[in-house]
Amino acid sequence: MYERTYHKTVLKTEEKAPKKSTSRINWKMILILTALIAVFGGMIYVIRLPKLQVKTVEVTGEHVVDPGDITEFITTQLQGNKLFILPRSSIFLVPEHTIEKALQRQFPRLQTVVVSRKNFSTLTVTVSEYQGVYLWCTTDTECYFMDQNGVTFSPAPYFSGSAYPKLFIGTLEQLPFQALSPAQLTTVQLLLERLPSIGIAPLAFHFVNDHEVTIDFNHNGQQAMVLLDPNIDPAQTITTLFTALRTNPLATKFHDPTQVLQYIDLRFSNRVVYKFQ
Repeated sequence: MYERTYHKTVLKTEEKAPKKSTSRINWKMILILTALIAVFGGMIYVIRLPKLQVKTVEVTGEHVVDPGDITEFITTQLQGNKLFILPRSSIFLVPEHTIEKALQRQFPRLQTVVVSRKNFSTLTVTVSEYQGVYLWCTTDTECYFMDQNGVTFSPAPYFSGSAYPKLFIGTLEQLPFQALSPAQLTTVQLLLERLPSIGIAPLAFHFVNDHEVTIDFNHNGQQAMVLLDPNIDPAQTITTLFTALRTNPLATKFHDPTQVLQYIDLRFSNRVVYKFQ
């Protein structure tokens, strides 16, 4: 009886007695955190080393844009810090693609831009520029350079005379922008190539609407116009004009230095309408 009571009271009480907790230091976690801090600290130290900062920018491929302006712009982009402690000028932190896009926005004449690391302190910037072939104009005095593909890319100084053919079409957009459709560009190129051979040197093209383009040129010292419909085959239009200028009475008047032409209208199929002063 006593033994049974003892087991029920004493031994059971001992089994339920709480175990003493022993606090242990997690040395593994401490070592991992220490290693991570050391690695990050080492990376920051390397990134901040003076000999690993961009000190030189080499620009190649430019013709019109001043390479000094490109260098100054990049230097400005690399000023300051990231996250307060990481210098933007670190060769490891240079955002090449971001700088490329920023350069094209800042200098619309640049057609392509490639930024690369040459060594631990030098960036190389290789560029190509749009080449001005035409002038895209809003007025006679406000014009922008346009390349052979119809891309308007940069403000142009005022040119007297006929240094570049002028094109009047559309409205100004953010540079660079596509001012001409492929069909319109093909028409302009064909007219510029073929018209001088019949004594008409185009000075300006006015795209009035979808069915009318006027071409300014000089005739006996006075401005005259050729009107055509771009929807009619321009090659056929030129052939019609060529035939008309070899047929009297237009041929005689056109080549008479005392006659002043106002316009030749080719907007009607197989018809040539003209007027002299």
